[in-house]
Amino acid sequence: MRQLVLLLVLGSGWVVAAGRGVAGEASTGRALRHSDVVFMYDDPKMYGAYGCTVVGWAGSSDPQRVIAAHQQGIRLFSSSVGFLTEFSRVIDFSPDFLDAACRNFEGKPFVVPWLWDHKHKGQPAWWWCTNSPLYRKYLAARLEKLMQAPLDGLHIDDYRGSSGAVTWLSGGFCRHCMAAFRKYLAEHVPREKLAALGITDVERFDYRQYLMDRGVTPEEYRKKRASLPLSAEFLDFHVRANTAFVAEYRKQAERLRGAPLALCVNSGVGDAQALAIAFQVDYFCCEVSHQASSRRVPMHPVFIYKLADGVHRPVASTAGGWDWAYIAEHKLPGLVRTWIALAYAHGHNFMAPHRQWCYTDKKGTHWYQGPVEEYAWLYQFVRQKATLLDGYEAVASVAVVWDNAARRRGKGNIEPVCAALAEQNVPFTVVVSGDEWLAMRLDASELARFRAVVIPRDLAGDPARPAALQAVQAAGRLVAWPDEKAFARLVPPLVRVEPEKAVGVVPRAKPNEAGAPAVLHLLNRQYDAEKDAMQPQQQVVVELADALFGGRRFTRARLHVPRAEPLDLTMVRRGQFTVLHVPRLELWALVELIP
Repeated sequence: MRQLVLLLVLGSGWVVAAGRGVAGEASTGRALRHSDVVFMYDDPKMYGAYGCTVVGWAGSSDPQRVIAAHQQGIRLFSSSVGFLTEFSRVIDFSPDFLDAACRNFEGKPFVVPWLWDHKHKGQPAWWWCTNSPLYRKYLAARLEKLMQAPLDGLHIDDYRGSSGAVTWLSGGFCRHCMAAFRKYLAEHVPREKLAALGITDVERFDYRQYLMDRGVTPEEYRKKRASLPLSAEFLDFHVRANTAFVAEYRKQAERLRGAPLALCVNSGVGDAQALAIAFQVDYFCCEVSHQASSRRVPMHPVFIYKLADGVHRPVASTAGGWDWAYIAEHKLPGLVRTWIALAYAHGHNFMAPHRQWCYTDKKGTHWYQGPVEEYAWLYQFVRQKATLLDGYEAVASVAVVWDNAARRRGKGNIEPVCAALAEQNVPFTVVVSGDEWLAMRLDASELARFRAVVIPRDLAGDPARPAALQAVQAAGRLVAWPDEKAFARLVPPLVRVEPEKAVGVVPRAKPNEAGAPAVLHLLNRQYDAEKDAMQPQQQVVVELADALFGGRRFTRARLHVPRAEPLDLTMVRRGQFTVLHVPRLELWALVELIP
C-alpha cells in the first residue's frame, strides 16, 4: 500500500505538496484536519475548554461515554490497545502468560525498561511477543471487548511488539519467533545462500542455537549483532511480521466493528523501522522528543513533521515522558506553547497537554496535569482559525530526499539538513525513496519540478542511489548537503525577515485553489528560558519574493494572533518582493495573504 504525491505547480520550480489516496488503501483521505484538537486521554470536562475534536489515544471503551463524546462534538473517537503496557491483563488472561513473553538471546524473558516500577501479582511488566499464539489470542479477546463501543478509530501503543526489541534488547528469540523465522528463510532466502552459511535443514533450523554453536555469547551478540550472519534477514523478518500483524489486527477490528476504523499508532516516525508501518495507518498519534531540558525551541519535531509529510500521514504528537517530567518539575508552560505553535504551523497537531505521562529513571511513571488556563486559549485560537489551516499544505521550492534503504545502513541522515533549511526559512519538503519496507519510489518527473533536490553528502557517491536522482544530477540540480554555494546558486532567497534569526516563516497554500488566500505562519524563536516566556519581536519586516507563490500577487495582508482581533498590515512593493510590516510578534501569528 502506498500514497501518491500530488504536486501543484505554482511557477517554475515552486510547488505545493499534498497527499492523495490510492484506491484500496486503508487511508482514502486525511484522517486529521490541520485544525483538529486532539486529546491523548478523553476527559469530557475538558472538551469545551480546549475545543477538542479528536480523541486519538486512550479513549474510553465504555459505549455510553463514546456516545456522549460524539454528542459533545467529538468527530473521531479512538480507544487504545497497548502491545507492551497491558502486562497485568495478560497475566490475568492465562496462567501460562510467560509463553507470551518475548525472549532475548539468553533465552530469558525481560521487562519493558520504562515500566520497571510496575508489578502485578508479584510479576514485573514483561515484554510480550506479538508472534506468540497465546499473546495474539489475548489481543483478539481484548479487541472483541473494545469493539463493543461505537468507536471511530483504534490506537495501538508500542505497536512494534517483538520487532521493537530486536536491535537494542537482543529480543526476538522465543520458540514462536524461531518457528516463524524458519518459514521466512524458506520463502525469502535462496537455498544457496543458506547452504553457504552451513544451513542445510531449514525446517529444523534454530537461529539462536546456530549462533551459539559458533561461539557467539550474549555479550558478543549485543555488541556485534549487526555483523553476524543473517542479522539483516532476522530484523527484516521481525519488521515484516509486525507490519503484517498490525494490518491484520486492523482488519479484525473492522470486522468486529462492522465499519471502517481510523488506525493510528505510537511511532517515533524518525527512522526506517518506525516508518515501515506508515501505509497501514491513517495517522501517527505518537511521542516525539522535544528536548525540554535544552530549554530551547526544538528543531527535531520539524524533521518529524516534514518526514511525515513525505509519507503523506498526519501526526498528532506529544512530547516524550522525559520531556513532560522536566516540564512538570520546572513548571514551563511557556516552553510547551512553543511546541504547540510549531506543530500547527507545520501542518500537524500537538495533543492538548491536559494530562501527560511523565517518566524518569528515578521516579518511574508519574503525571503532568497541564493547567487549563495556560493552554486552552491557544487551542481555541486553532479552532477559530480553521479556515486558514484546513486544506493548506507546505509550499516548497526544495526537495530533501529520505532514502529508506540508506537509513537502514546508517547513512543518509536528513535531520541536520531539515534543521538548517528551517532555520534559514527555506521552503522545502521531504520526498521519500522507499524499499521493501516502505513502498514508495522517487518519480523523476516530480523531482523535475523543484529548483534543487538535496541529499546528504554521504550519499553523493552511493552506487545504490535511486535512479530518479540521475536525471536531477544531469540537470545540475542535485545538491550534496552542505554544499551551500551550489545551493545558493540554484535557490535564490524567497523569504527575508528582520530580525533575521529570531523569526521562523512557514508559507502554506491550498493545492489547486489559486484564488484562495495564502498563509504565512510566523514563529517567534526567541524563548527566554529564565522567564519561561517569549521575547516579543517588535517591528518585524517580512519580504516575500513573487516566486514564492508562483508569481501570485496579493492585495491585502491580515494578521491573526491569539486573543486579539485581526489587524490589516502595511504591505508595499519593493522590486520583485512584497514587504510586510508586523508591529509585534509574541508567540505565533498567521498572516492571511488575500489575492
